Amino acid sequence: MITTSTVRVHPPAAGGRQPAPRPAVVSIRLADRSDAAAIGRLVAANVGPGLLLPRSPADILRHVSRFLVATREGAVIGCGELAPLSRTMSEVRSLVVAAGERSAGIGTRLLTSLVAGGRRRGASRVCAFTHIPRAFVAQGFSIVPHTWLPEKIMTDCQGCEWFRRCAQYAVVLELDGARGRGPRRGSP
Repeated sequence: MITTSTVRVHPPAAGGRQPAPRPAVVSIRLADRSDAAAIGRLVAANVGPGLLLPRSPADILRHVSRFLVATREGAVIGCGELAPLSRTMSEVRSLVVAAGERSAGIGTRLLTSLVAGGRRRGASRVCAFTHIPRAFVAQGFSIVPHTWLPEKIMTDCQGCEWFRRCAQYAVVLELDGARGRGPRRGSP
């Protein structure tokens, strides 16, 4: 079960001349069906080379219960999905924060909450494929060869138009403390 949290985000002062506006409250919570369209707009606005892979509205709606959303005053400003790939591995997908809301720690909060959800579900590993591994590495993920994540390859990669020419980094976080040791015994 993923829990909700609230964080106060202090927007940067404009040019240092004005006092910063009153901090806005950003909440992170489980998404519901009413969030699907907003999630779809966020994902669609960030699809392209070096960004996110496309997701259909039907796919987002089908998996909306696996998403967390970051909201400010009721508006969805960020999202991320924790998708099970196997009994022991979950994947962070479609992690994105609206362009005007970046650099305020919202993506980090979403990622931390998604990883915590993986722990609660009993996953021993959380992975992601990303063009920008810096945020994941800062949270303890390791960059690994794609072949170390056969669950992901079998589930999604083989049907992807970018298969065998993927420019994304594979990152993995071992939730049981073992890091960077290659595939686990018994992995497909």
